[in-house]
Amino acid sequence: MHKKPKVRRQIPNYSLACTIGLISAGSALPSYANTFQQATEFTLEEVVITATKRATGMQDVPIALSVMDGNTISEQGIGKLQELSTYIPNIHIGEGGAGEQMFIRGVGSGANAGFEQSVGSFVDGIYFGRGQSARTGFLDLERVEILKGPQSTLFGKNTVAGAINITSARPSDEFEGRIELSTEPKSNGWQSSLILSGPLSETTAARLVVKEGQNDGYMHNSVTGEDERQEKDSAARIVLDWQASEDLTLSFKVERGKYKSQGRNESVVQLSDTMNFLFDNVYQLDSYAAQDYTNSQRGWAFGYPKHDTQWDIFGLNAEWSLGEHNLRSITGYVGYDFQQIIDSDNTTLNLAERLREESHTQLSQEFIFASPVGGTFEYLAGLYFQDETLTHNRDTALQGSLVGMQNLGTLAKLQQDTSTQSAFTQLTWNATDSLRAIVGVRYSKDKKTLIKNQTVTDGDFNPANDDLLAFYSGEGLSFANNYTFDDQGARICGFDGVGVSCTSDSNWDNTREESHVTGDITLQWDINGSSMTYFKLGNGYKAGGFDEDNSMGSVDTIEFEDESVISVELGSKLDLLDGQARLNIALFRSEFENLQVSTYDGVASFLVGNAAKSVSQGIEVDGSIRLNQAFTLNGSVAYLDAFFDEFNGAACNAEQIAAYTEAGACTQDLSGQVLQYSPEISLALGLDYNAALTDTTELNANINVNYSSEQQITGDLDEFLAQGAYYKINARVQLASIDNSWSLALLGKNLTDEQTTNWGNDNPLIGGYFQSIGDPRSFELQLGYNF
Repeated sequence: MHKKPKVRRQIPNYSLACTIGLISAGSALPSYANTFQQATEFTLEEVVITATKRATGMQDVPIALSVMDGNTISEQGIGKLQELSTYIPNIHIGEGGAGEQMFIRGVGSGANAGFEQSVGSFVDGIYFGRGQSARTGFLDLERVEILKGPQSTLFGKNTVAGAINITSARPSDEFEGRIELSTEPKSNGWQSSLILSGPLSETTAARLVVKEGQNDGYMHNSVTGEDERQEKDSAARIVLDWQASEDLTLSFKVERGKYKSQGRNESVVQLSDTMNFLFDNVYQLDSYAAQDYTNSQRGWAFGYPKHDTQWDIFGLNAEWSLGEHNLRSITGYVGYDFQQIIDSDNTTLNLAERLREESHTQLSQEFIFASPVGGTFEYLAGLYFQDETLTHNRDTALQGSLVGMQNLGTLAKLQQDTSTQSAFTQLTWNATDSLRAIVGVRYSKDKKTLIKNQTVTDGDFNPANDDLLAFYSGEGLSFANNYTFDDQGARICGFDGVGVSCTSDSNWDNTREESHVTGDITLQWDINGSSMTYFKLGNGYKAGGFDEDNSMGSVDTIEFEDESVISVELGSKLDLLDGQARLNIALFRSEFENLQVSTYDGVASFLVGNAAKSVSQGIEVDGSIRLNQAFTLNGSVAYLDAFFDEFNGAACNAEQIAAYTEAGACTQDLSGQVLQYSPEISLALGLDYNAALTDTTELNANINVNYSSEQQITGDLDEFLAQGAYYKINARVQLASIDNSWSLALLGKNLTDEQTTNWGNDNPLIGGYFQSIGDPRSFELQLGYNF
């Protein structure tokens, strides 16, 4: 019998002792200064970020954040956000069964196409509201900033958990070019990129980057005999900077990319009695063994499992210098299309399959007016406008004949139009040279309009007759209804206990409007010229919306409410040893109400709703120290206590459903239970080495250790699928020329070959469990040439 979900853990004495020890050690570092040389070349480099809508030193910003520069991202072979999150405690970014998941401090969005993200993504100032942004690959970046906690004043809605601020590399003042090549033999993978950058005239400069790569995957499919997931990606971007006048600068960006994959990295990890019966009597697969972790999906109605995406991005950034003030305009267009085929039974049985096709377009405009810095008062003021259209088709096929039922299909279509308008301001009062107060406020208005319909079909996707509709709509199956939601109201047709009947609700409104006032108050005290401490109180919201799934067309659950948060943070940023070391500490507590959740209904779909209350609290410590000319040590550790404060009516896990005998849907009370993706302890530790070998050659090496304690990965907190504690070790060794003209490196990832999972679920149609299996050990050879 599986264990019940664990109640959230209290802070143990040893965790407090470790935390106090880290803080004490950091505070005491100056007493050991005589063991380190104090030469200025040993100081850590300043990290400049734009998290405050201005270029500011990271140590001067009263926000808990993590930053990774573009060179590190390239050297560590980090291709997308999912891989980046491994290096940063309290961050989870990964793929779920039908979408991407982005969590900070245990808070994120579940698997439903109607959800927007709890973690807002921004690329060069342009908002990316869909989880699909986590799948697109990195392309020639300057840096990635991960801001933790609500960021409502400057970044707006859907940043209740935090924000990811990505900055692309800019054109250079002098001509330069770079070629990067890499190969990973185990999965037959390779990547290549070309970068050209430099001036076109005295007033213009451009940067062109082209990237392409592929790999054959690391999981063997026992049915097809091939390795999966096979991936191909390509992207190209050009950035043009134009100094139009002494006071006006324009920057234009165009980007297009494609991502194609075939197969899945999911595996059945436990068989059920139903599975064994079907394997033995339908397919005679006596040798089928789940413990081999072989992927046995193959698809049948729509084709082989795959995910194909194409995206286009256009951006225009204009900056005017108006005396000592500055006016900035950011215009952005983001559009993508994707097609996904999922083998929904996750086995070779050809029982259930789903086709998803999504198209999304977004046009946004932001204006920011900024005062000069350094006076008694500083301020920002801005306006933001966004319009987007989402269309999503979800076709499902069920081969019921395998289990003695009729074949079935459903065709579901959704169109959602969304508009957002907001105005914001942030005022900084420098009360003294060392004490300041920062107050921000933002007013936002959101509007969403829905048109959604679903048709139940037969096995050939023709509209089902009344007998077939009644069979799947009723008789205890509750699989699907015919329905329409639009500006005429709601209409649902299904089995009523006697036959098929239709009901209408003309009062149902397909337009949802909401408005919010959010903001924050920060007090910042500069302890001295190199250290500061801060206190921040803020709130935020995540917009409500409409459920994309909802196979039964329930009026009561088609709409979900907005989510809100109140957060408090106490932090300190310390520069120590005359700039050789840094230590940053943040204590936080965030209280959420109406937390948006996605739960499985036990039959055919994920339904969305709102949990009553949840809490995320803990401490984060990170730091760096330049030990000497050659060695630099970096580390971060986080303690997290994230739990549902109140959550009655949560979905049951597989064991609870199997034992449930009462009428109606099975539910459980998760009050007091831990949140999804909220390990109690997470840690990242890295050591870098850089030294000259000869007059023309240098050696660069690093090793990174990442640790996570046990965590729950499913919304119903099924203990069977919990990810246990694990370490992952990555290392890299590089030879390079002193003049930076060439480099040759060997990168090893997951050197101890830890087997992990970032998502999984039970299979309610036929029982058993499946999981998404993480990357195994791999080695990558990298070559770089600059000209």
